[in-house]
Amino acid sequence: MQDPAAHPKKNRTRTEYHRRIERVVDVIRADPAHPFTIRALADHAAFSEFHFHRVFRAVTGETVAQCIRRLRLEMAATALVYHRNTAITEIALNCGFSSSANFSKAFHKAHGCAPSLYRRQRPADFRLRRMGKALRATPVYPDGMSIDVDIQDLPDRHLASLRHVGAYSHAAISRVYAELGAWHRAAFGLPTPEASINITWSDSVLAEEETFRLDICHDVPKGTKPLGRVAIRTLSGGRAACARVSLKTSEMHRISKYWDWLFSDWLPRSRADLGNRPAYEIYRPNADKTGFDITLCLPLTPKSAEYNYD
Repeated sequence: MQDPAAHPKKNRTRTEYHRRIERVVDVIRADPAHPFTIRALADHAAFSEFHFHRVFRAVTGETVAQCIRRLRLEMAATALVYHRNTAITEIALNCGFSSSANFSKAFHKAHGCAPSLYRRQRPADFRLRRMGKALRATPVYPDGMSIDVDIQDLPDRHLASLRHVGAYSHAAISRVYAELGAWHRAAFGLPTPEASINITWSDSVLAEEETFRLDICHDVPKGTKPLGRVAIRTLSGGRAACARVSLKTSEMHRISKYWDWLFSDWLPRSRADLGNRPAYEIYRPNADKTGFDITLCLPLTPKSAEYNYD
């Protein structure tokens, strides 16, 4: 392991990641009504668009959308108090809401009263409830979390892939696995491979359930042809941080906590830079078939050095 003191400029710290995310929050706060895009905000933080939303949520405790909505509501509350002659509809539109009805609904959820009542009363008469959490220094994770992480150069993978669209339910995803397994047995006359690869394109915290996208994949020989719903794709390899965890079937809901740990704890301490490729998970049944040994693969740039983690 290299001496971190020999690379002071590359030694990422949690403080630096907070600073970069806070820079984005400042950009949003300066003009909450602006129609921001993830790409533009990721550029402000110098993060890959693929991973920016996860880093943002891991650091702030709220999604980008929640942050924008919260800051719009804070701006609206200020306007209601200090610009009493401005119509509520005008305030709603000036603060980025599409209509006064949508604004009233969001305002009531956040502040516990209608905008008109808030305007008539002193702000101190109401407890302002934030839509999300403020920036926090140390994320909270389940007790006993322990992860081994190492940096590897992974090969390209040729995959047979089926896409699941919709809520991440056990029954629905099991059906996709069964369909892919049946295709594999018919195509090759072989049992379904033990290892599977999941590429999650939608964060369940960010997207609506009906828009979730999850690709469930098996390794196949190069040159395999697609058939029916099964697509053939190449998953680019390269430098990646690989975190290994074991979970029982009943614990699978915890997988997002491990991703959060990678983004908010491991990544700031490392000297790694995020690659502009999708992250993915490799699943293998554990020895007693009660769950899975899972490898979380976080893509890095080719220049990423061996990490320094203390």
